[in-house]
Amino acid sequence: MFGGSQVYILFLALFNILSPIRGQDECGMVRESDLYNGKKVTEADEYTWIGRVGHGESRNSKAEFKCLSVLVSQRYAILPAHCAMDGDAGVPTFMELGVWRVYNPVHLGVCRPNRGGFCVPPTHQVDIEELVVHPRHRRHPSPGFLQYDIALAKLVRSVELTDYLQPICLPPADGDECNQVGQRLEMAGFKIPASTGWRVREDDDWRQKVAVHTASFQYCTSKKMIPVQLSENNLCAVRDKHDNFYPGSPLMGIEVVDGKPKNFYLIGISSGIISLPDADRDTFAVLRIAPFRKWILKNMHSNLTTE
Repeated sequence: MFGGSQVYILFLALFNILSPIRGQDECGMVRESDLYNGKKVTEADEYTWIGRVGHGESRNSKAEFKCLSVLVSQRYAILPAHCAMDGDAGVPTFMELGVWRVYNPVHLGVCRPNRGGFCVPPTHQVDIEELVVHPRHRRHPSPGFLQYDIALAKLVRSVELTDYLQPICLPPADGDECNQVGQRLEMAGFKIPASTGWRVREDDDWRQKVAVHTASFQYCTSKKMIPVQLSENNLCAVRDKHDNFYPGSPLMGIEVVDGKPKNFYLIGISSGIISLPDADRDTFAVLRIAPFRKWILKNMHSNLTTE
């Protein structure tokens, strides 16, 4: 008979044999059946580019996670600039990648009980080598602090790509940006822990996906909002209050080839809630990625500069 540790070691050995390595030119792969399955918890190999931004020592159980990141290559990830600045928790020091469930021991894989005991391997904790914040970003409470809320993190090493860890595509260089308002789009991430008075749901610590609605600036400014200035770099979106994901959660579009969905690409990352607490739904700001595509690629290709 195998003991618990022996079973897990056997699982990892089988995983290394059976799990294919993704090609470096692949990104944002879509399995069409996942789009229509009606589930809120993602599959283990769905939206695997989402990571957690860690503050403190990666091996310390007291490390803090206040934002999400989005992997765009084997060594680079995008995150909100305000998450990369020196705040109460200090500058972020590492990324936790390949996360399916939070509050799970890092050295252990994750098994979802109602999925027939299906398991995935442990997460990857990778230190950050360098952080570059967009030079036009301004700290809160500057009214325009959300207009350039983007940073790029370079990891100390390239991560190995598997079915459970892969990057998302950047938006197409020639994409039509006019069709991103008034749309029902997919967003995925991890929920901020419920505050007092909210009922904690069984699946709240798993990676989840939700539909959000992008809205016009005119609609958003007609609602109760905090004083904030948005620009063409932003989108405004609306979601249910129970779907309060961490900043940095990706809003995604789908590239269609020959009439079939092929790849997810990154439309934007969430920056923060801009509606007042007593609003019936959350209105939140999204930073569009398309205006920063050249800036991202320039820094990646130059191996990160401070430009």
